Amino acid sequence: MLMNQNSRILVNIIGIPLIIFSIYVGGFFFNILVSITILLGTKEFINLSKKNGAQISSGLLFLSLIIFIIITNYVGWINSTMLILIYISSYFYIIPFVIIAMIIEIFKKSDTPLFNISSTVFGFIWIGLFLSALIPLREAAGPTLTLSIIVSIWVCDTFAYYFGKKFGKKKIMPSVSPNKTWFGTLSGLFGALLFLLILSHFRLIDISLFQSILIGIITGGISQFGDFFESALKRSADLKDTSNILRGHGGILDRFDSLFISAPLLLILIGLIKIF
Repeated sequence: MLMNQNSRILVNIIGIPLIIFSIYVGGFFFNILVSITILLGTKEFINLSKKNGAQISSGLLFLSLIIFIIITNYVGWINSTMLILIYISSYFYIIPFVIIAMIIEIFKKSDTPLFNISSTVFGFIWIGLFLSALIPLREAAGPTLTLSIIVSIWVCDTFAYYFGKKFGKKKIMPSVSPNKTWFGTLSGLFGALLFLLILSHFRLIDISLFQSILIGIITGGISQFGDFFESALKRSADLKDTSNILRGHGGILDRFDSLFISAPLLLILIGLIKIF
């Protein structure tokens, strides 16, 4: 138990400054950090899918993600506006990906082609597209707002864990995540909203109070569904953690599950805020 706690502290000491540094520096450092996270998360997803009985086309998934990462990184270094357009038009990238996945299944002669293709395509969208939204999000929002968004998710997790454990009684989804309560979930939403409203009120971030509320609903409310969903996947595979790569924190999917669902929504919202 003590070793696990020490490992968790060590990861925090190294990980948190690294994330903050990469967000403020941006460019190459931030893009590489996101890219590595995507590839490590993909490896965990493949193992998780195998536990659920899916035969994912792992080679196709990794190759497609690497190509997509190279494109987004290269375009991002040239023109940040074009990067956002590339990300939005990624639908056209998915079409050949799905067709190739279908062809692979034909030659594999699998008994579960629909399950295999669905899992492969979902992995590309959930991990590749959703998490890579952080790259154009950082370009659109800037370092201060991006860091504030990330911290608000951490605040949500902290409030949900502390107040849920101390005061929570009624379980919210015991069949999916037995330790989470209604009080903890609502406390997480309140914590994220409060944090962003304070920053906005004191003009530490360049958005209005109303815009802070909209962002807080995503980082403190909708983001928690990412946690529930990942818990459901692990429960179906009878796993506690997707890996032990982050000592004391579990795996990449365990640590960043909230970002997978919130990053693309935040990119859309920040894009609309910038336009209007």
